[in-house]
Amino acid sequence: MTTTARPPTPAPPSAPALGDDELTRLRLAVLRLARRLRQEHAGDLTPSQLSALSCVEREGPLSLRDLAEMERVQPPSISRIVGSLEGEGWVERVADAADRRVVLVSATAKARRELDRIRRERNAWLAGRLAELPAGEQRAVLDALDGLEHLMDGQGDEAVTS
Repeated sequence: MTTTARPPTPAPPSAPALGDDELTRLRLAVLRLARRLRQEHAGDLTPSQLSALSCVEREGPLSLRDLAEMERVQPPSISRIVGSLEGEGWVERVADAADRRVVLVSATAKARRELDRIRRERNAWLAGRLAELPAGEQRAVLDALDGLEHLMDGQGDEAVTS
């Protein structure tokens, strides 16, 4: 699947203009935080496996085609990922009740328990880091949540990992 780069969306007139230094700081801070959270113990799951498994758990039983689209990968790649997840007991394939030709992938109870564990560990790490900040900075981070979430609204990047 080929994705087309979107042109940058101009800021609304009321938004303050950000300089290159501020944009770079924001980009690097978000990237470093995301990378550090991914590094918090994910067991033996690769980042690709964890992303696909999280998507299947969140969205419910999915066809391989739908999962490949959500993960923005080619069907052969998602087939390999799902095959390895299935081999380890993280997912199971079931026939679609509406169309027996379609195979759906769903998360097992083992997968749901593991994803819950990963989320708890990552949340604990983040809570610990936030607790190290002064109260005003904690509030500023929390106040920025709406804006950060809106940055991605409708951008097709809903495949959030645990």
